[in-house]
Amino acid sequence: MARKHSKLTVILVAGTDISQYCTDSNVEKSAGTEDNTTYGKNSQVFDPTLLTGAFGCSGKYDSTASTGPRALLVPLIGTSVTVKHRPEGTGSGLPQDSFTAVITKYTETAPVAGFRTWALETQPSDDWDHTAQT
Repeated sequence: MARKHSKLTVILVAGTDISQYCTDSNVEKSAGTEDNTTYGKNSQVFDPTLLTGAFGCSGKYDSTASTGPRALLVPLIGTSVTVKHRPEGTGSGLPQDSFTAVITKYTETAPVAGFRTWALETQPSDDWDHTAQT
């Protein structure tokens, strides 16, 4: 089994590499179901429907006014952008998830005894491209 360290992860949002600000990310692929149970059945019957998913990332707040996560991500709330998630880093032949997503939420958290953090949530839209990087 070939293991890969998460520190190699690269995340691009709207063409900008935000990896240097990220400490965590999550990729979710899932499918909907339709209940097709009819009278006389003892158990529910489900059929698959459309694929869906989610993507989010987060990290330590960086106050860099023009290039930090706040400056880069807040203006994108409510827009559709291209997101690229590279779980093994950037390089020819390495895996990549590329998709269009609506930026749905940007959150900043300020604990009294800790560092300020930020988090981004997106709603992917349409099919994902899982083609390896060229």
